[in-house]
Amino acid sequence: MLQQIYDALPTILQPVAKHTYQSAWTVYESAYYTVYPGKQRPAALHSSFVDSCFDSTNEYQSYRDEFFNGPAKEYLEEARREYDRLGGDGQFGGTDLDTGAALYALVRKYQPETIVETGVCNGCSTLFLLLALHENQTGQLYSIDYPFYADESLAEFKSETFDGYGGAAIPSDRDPGWIIPDDLRTRWTLRLGKAQEELPRLLDELPPVEFFIHDSEHSAPCMMMEFELAWTHLAEGGWILSDDIDWNDAWRIFTQVREPHQVGQIEPSMGYLRTSLKQH
Repeated sequence: MLQQIYDALPTILQPVAKHTYQSAWTVYESAYYTVYPGKQRPAALHSSFVDSCFDSTNEYQSYRDEFFNGPAKEYLEEARREYDRLGGDGQFGGTDLDTGAALYALVRKYQPETIVETGVCNGCSTLFLLLALHENQTGQLYSIDYPFYADESLAEFKSETFDGYGGAAIPSDRDPGWIIPDDLRTRWTLRLGKAQEELPRLLDELPPVEFFIHDSEHSAPCMMMEFELAWTHLAEGGWILSDDIDWNDAWRIFTQVREPHQVGQIEPSMGYLRTSLKQH
């Protein structure tokens, strides 16, 4: 939304608007971390993530460069233009490129054979994961989505899922993950339905999972259910990642109780954990 407003401004006003936004954000950020001194700044969280999960900053940067030199940005920009052209009345939503680069780097380094994700919507994070699998030339992604379409009633969808749903919508004539190009789909399987119903069945059909990513219903019961199910189906040294961990206490409670070998945050709203190589 902010990008659309910025693009609509006359060119002569864009530098002023950019400076005003950056100044306001700097003031807000400074005030926030003064009020909440225990909170870690995003840069510190990300630095800790890189140090913990990669052999060196250079290794991480090489994967990041590979990501940004690849087609991810072009695919995403084209998808957003198409979304606007189709008149999507909801939010496009999805993982941003910086977080996408982190997911991409993890998959490139650890070479998982089996990834499971809940929540697809238009398909941003799905795209980033599949691009990494494509480069790895191995691995499969299994996704579950309970889609919300732009021509549906948001109030009715919330009543079927949870009140906190943010409103990201799929164009009414498209399927979940519609932005995924055909040449990446051979490594992807999509199931439609609620994660509470589909995830237990899917995990029972698959070998131990190396990567599990939650981005579906962000209610505390659903998140806790997904984390616990994923935990019992993880391979040794397997990973659980979760978006929107700041929506409730599910991630904090789960990681405190389970005490994984490794736990941290890629950014304030996205957490990760890794089990020990002798976890199971």
